[in-house]
Amino acid sequence: MSRVTEAPKLHRNGDVPAEHVSSRTTSFDDSQLEGAAIAMGGSALHGSGSPARHKAKLAAVSTLQASSSDTELQAALDREAAATRRIRELEAELAERSLAEDNVALTTRLQQLERDLDVYREAKRSAELAVLDTRSIWKHAEQRIAKLREGHTYRLGQVMMTGFSSWRDGMRLPARIAEWYRDYRHSLSLPADLVPTGAAPEYLQLSEIALAKAQKNGLAAAERWIHDQRPRGSVLSRVLLDLAKQARTADPAAAVALAKAAAEADPNEGRIKLLAFTLMDTGSIDEASAILQEALRAGAALNATETRRYEELMALERFKGQGIRLPKPVSRKAQGTRLNILLYVPQSLPYHWSATSMRTHALAQDLTSLGCSVRVVTQPGYPVRNTGASRKSGPDMVDGIAYHRMAPIEAAPAIIDQYAREAGVALGRIARTLEADVIMVSGELEAAYPAAIATRMTGADLVLDCQRLASTADAAPANDREALFRQADDVLVAEASLMLARWPGATEALSARGVPAEKLLLLGENAPAFKHDEKTPAWRSDPALKDRLVLGYVGDPYDDLDLDGIADAFDKLVGHGIDAGLAVFGVGSRFLKLHERLSHMGHGERVLFPGRPKVGSIAEAYKAIDIFVTPSLAGVARSERSRFDLVDALMHGKTIVASDGPVARAILGNAAVWIEDGEDGLAETLRRLAGDASLRHAQQDKSASRAEEWRALSSANALVERLRKARAVPSS
Repeated sequence: MSRVTEAPKLHRNGDVPAEHVSSRTTSFDDSQLEGAAIAMGGSALHGSGSPARHKAKLAAVSTLQASSSDTELQAALDREAAATRRIRELEAELAERSLAEDNVALTTRLQQLERDLDVYREAKRSAELAVLDTRSIWKHAEQRIAKLREGHTYRLGQVMMTGFSSWRDGMRLPARIAEWYRDYRHSLSLPADLVPTGAAPEYLQLSEIALAKAQKNGLAAAERWIHDQRPRGSVLSRVLLDLAKQARTADPAAAVALAKAAAEADPNEGRIKLLAFTLMDTGSIDEASAILQEALRAGAALNATETRRYEELMALERFKGQGIRLPKPVSRKAQGTRLNILLYVPQSLPYHWSATSMRTHALAQDLTSLGCSVRVVTQPGYPVRNTGASRKSGPDMVDGIAYHRMAPIEAAPAIIDQYAREAGVALGRIARTLEADVIMVSGELEAAYPAAIATRMTGADLVLDCQRLASTADAAPANDREALFRQADDVLVAEASLMLARWPGATEALSARGVPAEKLLLLGENAPAFKHDEKTPAWRSDPALKDRLVLGYVGDPYDDLDLDGIADAFDKLVGHGIDAGLAVFGVGSRFLKLHERLSHMGHGERVLFPGRPKVGSIAEAYKAIDIFVTPSLAGVARSERSRFDLVDALMHGKTIVASDGPVARAILGNAAVWIEDGEDGLAETLRRLAGDASLRHAQQDKSASRAEEWRALSSANALVERLRKARAVPSS
């Protein structure tokens, strides 16, 4: 009698119990198949004397068994995938709730609300006292007005105003004036100190001289000069504040000292608030908060702008107390056949033509050409940061790249703790919808913090694009804000799977901050390719540029771009008899001021400011330029920012005249003509190039050669390989 193998029982969900999954239950030999056939009825083998038919029937039974096993296995895999998706959804929901119910964040916010309530109570008591004082001052003013009406000046004015109301009053006017004069001769004159005279003219004159001295001889000399003039306290305070505003960016410590001196010279409500906000602008958090809180306790009122800045200061103070708050990471997303990359950016095409949008589009094109699925997501509310603004349905498509827009959120970017939570949750939801494997974002805190939250919610990898370099580890923080942001940077760097350095030498700076070599990748810049716009104007044929040596610039009006230097050099170049033209492609108030200044110099017929060209017309804009000019201001450091304008000029094979610097030298190499030292360095450099056509052609060849090197460096192959390798490694 043949032994029959009993089929294992199934669980309610259809899965095979683990104890039955073995080689004995999953593989059968011919004798087992024969026993199984007998158990199924026996008739399949009786009465059959043909071996061929016997084997055929055995094969049929085997095929039936295999088909049933494959079906059950596929069903089990589908259920496992569905369960995994559900687990990830629950984990993401738990992450959102953990952000919303973060005890540290809630406690910090509660402490601030309690302190604000105490400040309000103190301000209310101060306001009640102020009401009594106001009533007393009002009564005193009424008495003063009554006394003034009794005075001779008021009486003379009344006589003169009523003297021409009728012809009879006009006839009596000489007698009334004579009567007033007799009374005046026998009375005392009004006090001379009722209204101070000359305050505004005195302030304007002294402020203008002090600012000029600060520009020429320095802030210390200007401060000594204004103190030597011994003006009244209110005038001295206003002049010192003007000096503080001028020094706010160049010398923060001097700006704070001047603001404190201004508050001491005239300690009123406005001066105290300006001191607090000056401290805030120069990076102070604790001292600025303490001064502003004291002013509010004394009853100081804040207007709309001051209220917004106060909220920003309080957000920095909360952020200092709680730091980066990230949810627990969800299960890592399973690796797919195609790498899904999400680029999270502050602005993009087709709304903004800038270094950020061009860099983003170029990277998206490179990654798409390597078979990656690339989507660009802009920050909440872009391009209109308004919670009530209507949004376009669906993404914007620019040359095959999809640009998705997120709905606005309530928190402003400056309210960093609340904004990061809301933006991070919104980004996490859209990243989960787009099934992103990688979220790539710049290293700026406003973008990197929400992206870190989103990667924790979705199981994606975080890649930080270091377009700017933070201060090195060995440099001490200059102020509270810098120390706070450096701590936040350290947390985000540790969270990132990969960090991109954008120019040679940046990797060394990041390594000095403790970033391990396996997390660093040098990825240079690239210029995007656009379809040519047939409606592009022929700028080179414009009367302002035709048959002339054309200087030009294409890009953003950076604060450190020396536009005044361009105007002075162009004026001197034309003054030396060189037939030159100037074309500037871009938008911004600084470009408008440059255009006005050149027009006042008498060069209006030689300059062209067509604004921002369409993306399909950028190549034509570069064709209109012979020499690309980009001088930097001497007192402003531009060494930490990636220079996309230089890369773009290289890609278009231009002769480039630039200020020397570590980043510019690393990008341009020998393809640059460096501006000579001295006050007239730019003019002399341009004059030398204008008189040597062979030198200009040689520099164009060098630019083309350097561009090829950058194209090789900017290849996204290494980036994709690193990302695939990172996704293949299971998370710890």
